[in-house]
Amino acid sequence: MLHISKSVLSFTLLVSSTSVFADRINVTTTIDALYTYSEQGAFDGDVAIKISNPPVGCEGGFWLRSADTAGYKNITSFLLSAYHAKSKVSLGGLSNEIWKGSGTNYCRLDQISLN
Repeated sequence: MLHISKSVLSFTLLVSSTSVFADRINVTTTIDALYTYSEQGAFDGDVAIKISNPPVGCEGGFWLRSADTAGYKNITSFLLSAYHAKSKVSLGGLSNEIWKGSGTNYCRLDQISLN
């Protein structure tokens, strides 16, 4: 039992330590364009978000994966609302998860707030 507990603890520390090294990116901006992809293999349902002032490291903007994002519907609703109202939003994401669907860096979005 002690051996299993040490293994679980080691794995937990490894997983949590890798997320500590992820660069957190936050920006307040407006959304210039939204793109989504259907039947593109690995990019099915992904949303690319082009913003007015992309931060360094996320020059393309942000992206959202539909396949494994629990809050996908909520976030896309916020994105559409902000885009149509031309509202300022605060976006947060991870610069270590770059979207493979573009030659320009899009960082993975995991938080949005309407301002």
